[in-house]
Amino acid sequence: MTRAQWIEATLREQLAPTHLEITDESAQHAGNRQESHFRVVVVSDRFEGLPLIRRHRLTQDPLRAAFNQGMHALALHTYTPAEWAERQQAPASPPCRGGH
Repeated sequence: MTRAQWIEATLREQLAPTHLEITDESAQHAGNRQESHFRVVVVSDRFEGLPLIRRHRLTQDPLRAAFNQGMHALALHTYTPAEWAERQQAPASPPCRGGH
């Protein structure tokens, strides 16, 4: 199972998302990084009424094992279903500052 697949399975189990996108952006970063940088867009009823920091913790905490095994970065975009219905897309990740 790839790290992206593991992230997807873990977040589906923990957050029951109505929408989930996982993008491996490792190739956009400097160095020999494989499965190290990910962009995650998650839409879940569990985020209702929660501030951004709590949403991010709910998303990051179940993925802690991946950080312990070499994942370096996780760009999170967390929305309620109503917020997602308004926007339908998350912002793009900025270019890597380390060059490539």
